[in-house]
Amino acid sequence: MDLPADTVLIFDQDEGLSVFESFMHATNYLEAIDVSEGEYTAAYSPDGGGLALTAPEGWEGPVVMTRTSRGDLVDLKRRVARYWQRHQVGKPPLGPWRRPAS
Repeated sequence: MDLPADTVLIFDQDEGLSVFESFMHATNYLEAIDVSEGEYTAAYSPDGGGLALTAPEGWEGPVVMTRTSRGDLVDLKRRVARYWQRHQVGKPPLGPWRRPAS
């Protein structure tokens, strides 16, 4: 099953991966102080579209996410593969756009 287009994949400095079902879920969860301090290294839509995270009102304000004109499906796949190697040892690999069969 393909992930919905609104899904957000966010990578952090420790090569961790957080997946959110929408922009709203992501921006409600993320903290502006972490965005301001560069905790998140990349954000993508499932098709590799680039997403920018900002905290325009500083560390106490909201997180804003916008689509960028820069996409990189190759980088998204590389980051997901690296995450899987480091954090999902022994589990079968999944693509960033696939869910396990029920």
